Amino acid sequence: MARIKETFDSRAWFMLECDDHNCEQRFDDSQWYAYEDDLLADAKDDGWQILYKDEHPELERDMHYCPAHRLPECVTCTNIMIDSTGWKDGQCPECIKEEIPNERS
Repeated sequence: MARIKETFDSRAWFMLECDDHNCEQRFDDSQWYAYEDDLLADAKDDGWQILYKDEHPELERDMHYCPAHRLPECVTCTNIMIDSTGWKDGQCPECIKEEIPNERS
């Protein structure tokens, strides 16, 4: 599980770790967070990529990637490459279908 929850003094505290299977990076800002929303906001501000299951139905759960392991993003829109099927030259299948020019060209 990517979100780590511990209980100290009868209160839940939170930390976040990268979902890349080769990474042990954690975002805890050298402290545990009392509020999960504060943790996620600070991690996002620090370059973590946070993918929510409700926004990406192909995910089984929310996923979190540290700045070194962020998933590639489409060069012409905000789609994230969770599955590389149909992607070409950094563009997602939707942008290719709509014939949106590749910004790298």
